[in-house]
Amino acid sequence: MVRLARTFVVFVCLVMLAANAWVVLAARGQELEQARQANENLARAIAQQMDALFGETEHVLSSLSFALDRLDLEAEALQALQPNLVHEVSQLEQLENLYVIDAQGRWRIHSQPQAPADANSAHREYFVHHRDSPSERVRIGLPIRSPSEGRWVIPVSRRLNDAYGRFAGVVLATVGVERLVRVLAAYQVGGRGAISLWRRDGVVLTRWPLREQDLGRSIAASPAYRELMATAHGTFESMSPLDGEHRLVSFQHARNLPLYVTVARAHEEVMRDWRLSATLQTLWTLALCLVVGWAGAYVVRAVRRRSVAEGALRQARDALEQANRQLSHLASHDALTGLANRRVLDARLLQALESPGTPAGPPPALLMIDVDHFKQYNDRHGHPAGDECLVRVAAAVRAVAEAEGGFAARFGGEEMAVLLPAHDEPARVAETLRARVAALVLPGRGPAPQVTVSIGLATAGPARRTVSAWLGAADRALYAAKAGGRNRVVLSEGA
Repeated sequence: MVRLARTFVVFVCLVMLAANAWVVLAARGQELEQARQANENLARAIAQQMDALFGETEHVLSSLSFALDRLDLEAEALQALQPNLVHEVSQLEQLENLYVIDAQGRWRIHSQPQAPADANSAHREYFVHHRDSPSERVRIGLPIRSPSEGRWVIPVSRRLNDAYGRFAGVVLATVGVERLVRVLAAYQVGGRGAISLWRRDGVVLTRWPLREQDLGRSIAASPAYRELMATAHGTFESMSPLDGEHRLVSFQHARNLPLYVTVARAHEEVMRDWRLSATLQTLWTLALCLVVGWAGAYVVRAVRRRSVAEGALRQARDALEQANRQLSHLASHDALTGLANRRVLDARLLQALESPGTPAGPPPALLMIDVDHFKQYNDRHGHPAGDECLVRVAAAVRAVAEAEGGFAARFGGEEMAVLLPAHDEPARVAETLRARVAALVLPGRGPAPQVTVSIGLATAGPARRTVSAWLGAADRALYAAKAGGRNRVVLSEGA
């Protein structure tokens, strides 16, 4: 009962803890799913904005390239286009400047109010790329510092060809990094979050919050880059390859340009509300478990006290029953030999006489047994050896009686009796019993002594309808056996 009560209390506490764990984990999954959806929606919106912004810049370059294709790069013709460059820059907030650069890298016209007379871009990465590649596609270059103003810009450029398809220069637009940062900063991603714009090859174009050491940095060798390139959009958890912050990162590739946007929120900030809620809920559950445990402990103690009391009562009852059994056994059995006593024997004899039995069947037989010369054995070898002798003889008598379906008892002193109810060969049983005793090896001083028994046999008959008459007949047969030399079986007259 105590174990059942304790098990029930533990089960209730485990159920509450398991339910709390399930609720906490389910809430965690919901929190992450909500953060994922918010991040992906934000990444999609920013990617569309960046796609439109750089698409406008690409459109300006295409228009300018188309206008230059109809003109020779002569000074007078180019000067007529210079107001157009200034106008385009004023119309697009993201543009810093526009440039037309000839095949030698010299700035032919630009939108700046002033520029160095010897300004040359022949060493720039975007210029080298267009000079060596015949492609006329717009290219988004690595972030650089503007040579005239010192600000970080992203070069967006396109190749110019002459009438014969030869390299004639580059038309260049510079997108201000700080202007892009202001666009990205309008979105809320937490105090430790980040929004980044990347080229498809893993190069950082701009980032909020802005860190100049990250501009132009490549993450192409990082595991995060493989996640970014696996699909057009998605979400994953990763340590940032730029600043080492553990973040939930959602990304979206631009539809028309080789760009993608990442929106990354710090994992700790994403899970802050969930962590607080889970902590409070877990503490509340633990408090309930403590209350249940305290109440359960009280119940267990009460059950234990009751169980102890019941156990004590059971022990007392069992002890009383055992005592009663012992008393009953002592009342019906001989303490030394363990055989039934005289009172039980008389009752069994009376029962055998009163049982009707089968008319054609054999009558019950009584064997009276006396240990020969027991007094001399006892005097010679001592009372302990005498007691052991009676015990072993009684064991042999009981074994033979039980094997033949009979009942053995101690009649008194060294005399014993065996009742054989309706046995066909009582004389054979008596002879077997005599031989069994004669074969015993008994303790004593000197050579191992031999003990024998004399047996008188009497069956119940018409002249022996009382216990005393039956006992008298068997006793007379026993004395006849002893008078005849002992160690023998004598049947009473009329058996």
